[in-house]
Amino acid sequence: MRRLSALLNFSFLLTALTFPCSLFGAAIFHDLGLEDWIAYQEPLAFKNLIRNISAPGTTKGSVLASPSKNNPDYFFHWVRDAAIVMDEMVTRYETTGILKNKNRYLESLIDYIYFSKQNQQTPNLSGGLGEPKFNVDGTAFSESWGRPQDDGPAMRATTLIHLAKVWLKEGNEKLVVEKLYDGTEHSIIKKDLEYVSHQWKNVSFELWEEVKGHHFHTRMVQYRSMIEGAELANLLSDFKAANWYLSQALEMEPELERHWSFNKRILVSTLNREDGLDYKYSELDSSVILGINQGHVENGFMSFSDDRVLATVNALEEAFYRLYSINRNGAPGIAMGRYPEDRYDGFSSGSNGNPWFLITSGFAEFYYRLATDLKNKQEIKISAVNKGFYRSLGVKRKSFDSYKKGSSEYKALIEAIHAKGDSFLSRVKYHVDGTGSVSEQINRDSGYMQGARDLTWSYAALLSAIRFR
Repeated sequence: MRRLSALLNFSFLLTALTFPCSLFGAAIFHDLGLEDWIAYQEPLAFKNLIRNISAPGTTKGSVLASPSKNNPDYFFHWVRDAAIVMDEMVTRYETTGILKNKNRYLESLIDYIYFSKQNQQTPNLSGGLGEPKFNVDGTAFSESWGRPQDDGPAMRATTLIHLAKVWLKEGNEKLVVEKLYDGTEHSIIKKDLEYVSHQWKNVSFELWEEVKGHHFHTRMVQYRSMIEGAELANLLSDFKAANWYLSQALEMEPELERHWSFNKRILVSTLNREDGLDYKYSELDSSVILGINQGHVENGFMSFSDDRVLATVNALEEAFYRLYSINRNGAPGIAMGRYPEDRYDGFSSGSNGNPWFLITSGFAEFYYRLATDLKNKQEIKISAVNKGFYRSLGVKRKSFDSYKKGSSEYKALIEAIHAKGDSFLSRVKYHVDGTGSVSEQINRDSGYMQGARDLTWSYAALLSAIRFR
């Protein structure tokens, strides 16, 4: 196994020289407990994430998907990936108590705003805001690609709404109006929200850029942008827009519920496929769970504890446990991939798909947020739909039984859910090397990292999971 290579152990020892002996001692990196590994890995992950923002050779405000320029070439600014990464920056800006860092994060966010406004105004082959990626100098990418991708504008809007709310809390409404939302379509948030509100009924390519149709993930993040966009519009007295955005969100709810398959007992990722890959026969896709994470709003719709969501999580875990040999090597947790039929191995599309770091971290985040969700309920009910999920956690009760809040069984189940989240982080830990670098994928047989190196989204997903932990 990759963890036992002499070269890697040597890199662990070199790394250990720069860290306190109390953390490493004589132990090698992979023998660290999860808590110690998080303390070591979290600052490295953030450092590597920052390195890909306004990187050398790029225009300020751009976010590299990866510094890899060949095999594969990810040296581009993806709208979706950038929104995910910069939301981490908003959180850091919001929570840091160090003025120097706050100013540095603010500078990055302002640069991102200007770069994104340039993206919005740049003519492109999508013909609008659904253009998935741009060159790192801000010019349009002019080659063939899966277009349009309508999750990007929604996620960019949500990230900047997050920033707007932070500024409003700080008393900086003038800055919000100047930089983000002035009630006209010239402002960056409004432009994205108007696009989403008028385009969401149309088909687009999904986050994997392979299938054109109506996608659960895309609609979940669009739903969140409409809910939170309405809240911001109300705060800024743009009441007509707020009512419009909210009305669109309400129309999205039954469309999202159509993704539930009564026959397969899962939330299917795509409906009304028009183009792209046609071999996703299982209709299982981890993008559904990423959609739950990234599209969640505090109104109870498609919550983490929704029976349909739990059934889908259970089906995905069972599928990938069987599919990847590394999941049966005795290491903790399950390495999770995109979908069972995946043929993209990080280099070409004619091979076998692998687990992805960002998805495995995404499942960790899901479990941590599920534990929080359930703590706010008076009981946990076992149903015919969710019983497979709870059985995987050791619950042996029958359908329609329940655990009452405050009971020892209830507390034990919450602890088991949190521990399951830890198992996914432990799986990430198992495959990350001692330098703290994280790639796109994990080889399904050897366990080595492969695909795009230092994938920025991989770092953002890991940091998000750690924060929710």
